[in-house]
Amino acid sequence: MAEKKLMRYRDELDKSYGVAGMALGLSVFGAAELFTAVTLDGEGPGCIQFTPEFFFAGNPRLSPRGAWKYILGHYRITVGLAVANALCRRMVLDNERADKQLRDQLFDVACADGRDYCQLERDEVEPIFDEAFDNMMRLFADQRVRKAMDTFADALQQRRTLSHIDVTDILQQLNLV
Repeated sequence: MAEKKLMRYRDELDKSYGVAGMALGLSVFGAAELFTAVTLDGEGPGCIQFTPEFFFAGNPRLSPRGAWKYILGHYRITVGLAVANALCRRMVLDNERADKQLRDQLFDVACADGRDYCQLERDEVEPIFDEAFDNMMRLFADQRVRKAMDTFADALQQRRTLSHIDVTDILQQLNLV
């Protein structure tokens, strides 16, 4: 599956940039309160330790439409995190452009997840994906953000795990939130 290939890290440095990108993405995509820590000791999405609220969709007071909107909101976050991970690694660590091949791979993964979790068709995934991709492209093209991500990835490598408070403090010190 393409998702596994995209989340396969070359080494710990590569992983630290992917996790750093996702940490910034949590803030950008309005999910800063939905995680407790980020860690290099996790695998794939397990590098982010989410709060129980992130996973809880079974509120009996939610209508079916409300529950679907909740799931769709979390799907948006998931797409954003995958994009942030890949683009931070490519654009910041590797200092390369995000090419059409990477974009297409990320889009295919987003479509598969959208179909599986939200019953979305490709044309329904496209605006969600494009928004995440365009936002992250602009963000990681900014030289100030790139330097900040270098600092964040270095802190993550040194400490291995950063709590929610640590992440917030670092992002504030780097003027990213």
